[in-house]
Amino acid sequence: MKSLLVTGTTREGSNTHSVAREAHESFRNVGSAELFDLHDKNVPSMTQRLSNDSSPPEDVVEFKELVEWSDSIILVTPEYNHSIPGPLKNLLDYLYEEYHGKVFSYITVSAGGFGGIRCQSHLHDITLALKGRPGPSLPVSNVKDHFTEESVSDEYRDKLTNFAKKVEQFSE
Repeated sequence: MKSLLVTGTTREGSNTHSVAREAHESFRNVGSAELFDLHDKNVPSMTQRLSNDSSPPEDVVEFKELVEWSDSIILVTPEYNHSIPGPLKNLLDYLYEEYHGKVFSYITVSAGGFGGIRCQSHLHDITLALKGRPGPSLPVSNVKDHFTEESVSDEYRDKLTNFAKKVEQFSE
């Protein structure tokens, strides 16, 4: 299985980046995995789909190539105001046909006890609008109790390992 993990926040110091790095390791254990971290990319506001752009942004072209390469797309994102961060929605909107039939799975992150479950609902709807296949999801609650720059709790290391296996099974 070829998995593309997308970190859905550009915010400095977000624990979501730690979750994405750990998830990336888990997915590398079940196949090939690439990480596209919005924090490290230059993705300008979309004014037209990539397919209509005569001079497309370099990082968006890279994202398109990774989407085409992948079997599954795993969105790792915090919940902002009961939804997804604007930069993630902006990135997703650049493409359309490239998503058709792709498996989308979700790791949603929150500092509180709900693990971004309201965000998952929006991701599910967006996936369907893009003609993707909604797959498994993993809410990460109380993220600061389980993830730091240097470590991850055993509980969430196991959850990420099991999640990667579920995505692999779903994708088959």
